[in-house]
Amino acid sequence: MMKRFYLIWTTLLLLLFVACKELGNDKKKSEKVSFGRTFIDSVIEEDTIKISDSVLLRYSSKLLWFPDLKDTNILKEIYPGKQIADFSRNGLQDYLKQEKENIYNRMRNSAGIREVKQQQQWSYISLMNVRMNRNNYVSVQYYTSQSGAQDKVSYYYEEKVFDFKNLKKLQLSDMITLSEETVKGILKLNLGKTTIMQQIKTYDPETYALISAASFPVTRNFYFDDYNLYFHYNANEIIHDDDIGDLIITVSWNDLSDYLKPEFARRMKIN
Repeated sequence: MMKRFYLIWTTLLLLLFVACKELGNDKKKSEKVSFGRTFIDSVIEEDTIKISDSVLLRYSSKLLWFPDLKDTNILKEIYPGKQIADFSRNGLQDYLKQEKENIYNRMRNSAGIREVKQQQQWSYISLMNVRMNRNNYVSVQYYTSQSGAQDKVSYYYEEKVFDFKNLKKLQLSDMITLSEETVKGILKLNLGKTTIMQQIKTYDPETYALISAASFPVTRNFYFDDYNLYFHYNANEIIHDDDIGDLIITVSWNDLSDYLKPEFARRMKIN
């Protein structure tokens, strides 16, 4: 009798545990859907190889992987300029291995490498990182840097936002109703509010006046979060031959509240 009681009690506890676990899983699935998150993973390839008697080359590359995304058109937008036919994890890994070999061969045959006598390490770095993933919007930052002879480093940022609900790359016109000229005026005004410009104003008024007077286009490098819209300018995009590096201009959603597209404002829950 006692054994039967324990058997029934153990069975009830097991059923209760399974039910709670399933409820928890359902809750997680519900939360995932409600936030509109996209499942994203990544593939990485890293290596260091000697390309001459004096030069080591470090290669480091990361691609984001979207296992649930099947639309070829938007996948090509996500991996611009890359000859990728297979968007599976293995396909992306194979692409990186081939890219690594191409970079090594290019650097190995670069002009002047035989004149390098002192030990040096050159590098090639290419990274994709997620800035935001919610409401079926995914913001991706692309970063590339390369260093070679004379320790000269060049780098470049690219920002893209993808609308996975409508399967397309998001344009500024999908978010706001302002003309490009009006946006240029807002960016010019907000440029002076950035921390680096305030520092330049204090310590180098002449350069501040030069940059403030510059006319620059509306960059397509933008991203956003719940509070602001950000425009990311690379070095020399605001004024040529400057040494302030890349710069991010912030525009508050509050300043744009009267000009937001209704669907975008609803999806981002911007009041």
